Amino acid sequence: MTITAAELPQFQSPLVRALAWSCFSETLLNEMTGQHGIISRPKLPLTPHRMNWLRNLDQNDQPLKAHLHEHCHSTRLGLVFESLWHFFLREDPDTELIAHNIPVRDGKITLGEFDLIYYCGVSKRHIHLELAVKFFLGIPNTQAPPGLDQWFGPNRADRLDRKLARLSQHQLPLAYTEAGREVISQLGIESIDQELRVNGILFHANDDTNSYPALNAKHQRGDWRSLSEFQIEQTEALNRDDWRYIEKPSWLAAEFNTATPLTNKHLQMATHKPIMLINAQRQRRFLVADDWAD
Repeated sequence: MTITAAELPQFQSPLVRALAWSCFSETLLNEMTGQHGIISRPKLPLTPHRMNWLRNLDQNDQPLKAHLHEHCHSTRLGLVFESLWHFFLREDPDTELIAHNIPVRDGKITLGEFDLIYYCGVSKRHIHLELAVKFFLGIPNTQAPPGLDQWFGPNRADRLDRKLARLSQHQLPLAYTEAGREVISQLGIESIDQELRVNGILFHANDDTNSYPALNAKHQRGDWRSLSEFQIEQTEALNRDDWRYIEKPSWLAAEFNTATPLTNKHLQMATHKPIMLINAQRQRRFLVADDWAD
């Protein structure tokens, strides 16, 4: 079982909400075609046992706090996301975290690193798992078919097709290089499978009805509005909604009740950089400057 962000149980602990979202929500991709075959997402569903574990942890999240305090000294979303996965794989009775952030070197040259390697007790397999978490806004191109090159990070420097290309052409093939095989052998592993977990939310343009075959059809969705569009909507009684501002460190654990009521200060912020909002229905939205998509 997987869940969308809106379907997450009402965990009181922001850290437990972030953990549940990171490990059990719908992914952006179900699978990817790599240089050595199809690579699927992890087969670690939200079982009743894991749900009970999350509920118990929500009553006392001190073990999770202690883990992050010891192992994650950053608020960067990617590093927090990875550390939450490390905690899950260490705690779950069906998995064993073998190693993480393992450099792969050819002499003095670092070729890259493995995000993590774990052992799955159900499938009896060692697995090299690559992780990513991304929030992309879609800018449909009316002159071209729908494609992954039409999805941009909030700062416009990041693009979904480029991120996935790096995963498929650089990070995942590391396991098949001589240096990568040597690292795996040093861990006492004879054979290894690969998995890929790309979490995130895609924020669709208001008029985007396109389908994207490469993506998980159930991927988590939001939308984005320019400031002018948003302000017009908010003045129309039928469309008025209560949106609140989410600071970036809280994007993984976003919750309406703890988000910040929207003020003119936040609207001014959106003229300089996109900001994320959430409403009572737990829908998410990016608010962007009027010329952001140009």
